[in-house]
Amino acid sequence: MEYPLEELLPLTAWLADKYTSKESSSVTYETAQMLMEAVLYCVQEYENITAGALRSEHAVKAEDAYKIGYDRVVEKVHKAKEIYNNLTGDFCDYGCSNYRGTLLEGMPAFFIAYDARFRPQDHLLTLDYPTVNFRGEMCGIDIIYQYLCDIVVEKGLLECFPEQAVRRLLKQVQSRTGTSYMGNLSEIVLVTAFGCMIADRRLMELSLSDQDIEAAEQYFSGDNLQKTEGKLKTLLRILAERSGRQEWVPYFDSLCHEYAVRIQNGIKYGTLETVFLGS
Repeated sequence: MEYPLEELLPLTAWLADKYTSKESSSVTYETAQMLMEAVLYCVQEYENITAGALRSEHAVKAEDAYKIGYDRVVEKVHKAKEIYNNLTGDFCDYGCSNYRGTLLEGMPAFFIAYDARFRPQDHLLTLDYPTVNFRGEMCGIDIIYQYLCDIVVEKGLLECFPEQAVRRLLKQVQSRTGTSYMGNLSEIVLVTAFGCMIADRRLMELSLSDQDIEAAEQYFSGDNLQKTEGKLKTLLRILAERSGRQEWVPYFDSLCHEYAVRIQNGIKYGTLETVFLGS
């Protein structure tokens, strides 16, 4: 439900009074725009929690929607902080500086500087470490909360493998590129796990030989994109069932299509070792 401007402007004016502590009767255009965005963000939070509910038009005034939405923003900040504290209690970066920097250096700065009242729409961080299902269209506490929820799922995958195996795999990737790894850790772990399953290698080693790459090529030989993707989804389901982590299936589903494309190209151009990282 969209609220008319005449209902939103008084809220923005009220917020401007709080922003200036009533010491000024005017604010700059940029500040007014920021405060209007703050109002709209909180109203949208209200809309999000009431989506699908039956309600008559204008059953809730803009002022009430804003207050409920603001409370929701504050509540989500507390939940995000709780998730973060649980994450970092036994956090391991596996030697990935980007992962460490984003979670251990950037995220604490967010919780210190985030302004739920005047700038709830600003999440402050660039979130340089990418999660598998990063949602760039979100903002404010919404994107931070979802980002941390994604990290929880991915951390769960990483912790199913020996720390040294993940570290060794990361070093292998970085030695090939000659640069620090800026991608997603769970992505390279998952595709390597797929390779181990295909070649009947010990899953916990996360290590593939050139012969294993040949086995992977034979496994996908003659498959079209759809069949390749289907095989990867089957491997994902098997891995999730073995680990008791059914949440992996929907979460990592998008990677199956991405890697199906890469596998097809790898077979076509003879570069499959760049997909499965054979030694």
